[in-house]
Amino acid sequence: MNDNIEDYILGQLLYYTHTQALLPRIKPNWFESPLHKHIIEKMIAKYFNNDPIDYLSLSKGLTREQVQWMVRVGNDVYTTPNVSSYLPLLEQKYLRKQFIAEIEKLDFAVPLSKLIEQTQTIIDNTQFTTIHDPVSIHKVSAKALDNITDAISRGESITGKPTGWKSLDRILGGWNAGDLIVMAARPGMGKTALALSLIYEFGKLGGKGLIISLEMSAEQLAKRYFSLITDIVNWKIRNATLKEHEVIQLCESVTKSNVEFFVDEEPNASIQQIKSKAKIHKAKHGLDLLVIDYIQLMKGSKQNREQEIAEISRGLKLLAKELNITVIVLAQLSRKPEDRADKRPMLSDIRESGSIEQDADVVMFPFRPAKYEATQPEIEDAELIIAKNRHGECSIIPTTYIGNRTLYKENIEPKISSPFEF
Repeated sequence: MNDNIEDYILGQLLYYTHTQALLPRIKPNWFESPLHKHIIEKMIAKYFNNDPIDYLSLSKGLTREQVQWMVRVGNDVYTTPNVSSYLPLLEQKYLRKQFIAEIEKLDFAVPLSKLIEQTQTIIDNTQFTTIHDPVSIHKVSAKALDNITDAISRGESITGKPTGWKSLDRILGGWNAGDLIVMAARPGMGKTALALSLIYEFGKLGGKGLIISLEMSAEQLAKRYFSLITDIVNWKIRNATLKEHEVIQLCESVTKSNVEFFVDEEPNASIQQIKSKAKIHKAKHGLDLLVIDYIQLMKGSKQNREQEIAEISRGLKLLAKELNITVIVLAQLSRKPEDRADKRPMLSDIRESGSIEQDADVVMFPFRPAKYEATQPEIEDAELIIAKNRHGECSIIPTTYIGNRTLYKENIEPKISSPFEF
């Protein structure tokens, strides 16, 4: 069938006129034969112009032999109409040829990291475009119901993976595979502290996490991590002014800790590099939660910055769906909150916010009111504002920020505020 698939599809489109509704799905480049490509191009143009598509209208410009061949292909149809079943095979044949051609162009003398990045770009660009047929709501509902009943049978009240924070589990349903979560704040609000706190709590429950840091080094993150697993203030760890008993405490805590997540420092990462790293990491170690710090430091392939951010945010959303993981990406806010009486951020405060806000399933803002006070206590009442939530309501979660440990904690008995407008 592969050898004659072009004849087969073209014949069905000519014989069964109702199959011509599939023409918008077809790209002429999928056809190797110049004649096939020419006829398909004419059929597509006539379809969009609402012109009749028949042997007479298509024969203009063709030789006598070509017209005879076209009529013969249409008359040779011997099966029921099933063009949609064979379009993916035609596209796959075309993409395979293109993929091999792009691989052959690679310069294998470049460094391995560059070679992997270029290969990943080729893979990402080799995407099927044929549209799947709609699925009955009964079939979709059955699958969703199975997921819910499975969660109930396991004694779980959420459909995602537990976050380690009961309040987040109630509002978001856990870390849901395929979600892109944007965590945004002004500098000094503790974005990285919150992200590290959440991935640590997730790791305590056995979740598999990876932090890709474009801002802080792996060693800087490790020093913050020490404050999570001990009660030693961060400045002592950072400045190496620990007393003997604190060194012993730290060594014991690191040795005994069974929490594991991975850290990757990549100061100049592109969206393609991050995709490659995430895919390789999942294959080697497994991956449920990917944290990226932060989006404005990432690079795309577009010249225009707005288009570049749009490419990056869309790429991260597609990565979450492709790998079936949750992606949390940190983002910077503009100065707008500081000009308002109420300093709480809003969605429009996200720098280059259009595409980021659109692609995100959840947008959350860590907010420390004491940041704007003359004196700041070591332990502060803070908030985690859920400003966008595709899974349910928007809410404010009361939290505690411990500044000398750069640590966010969920209140033991959190009282989640009523939903509000953003």
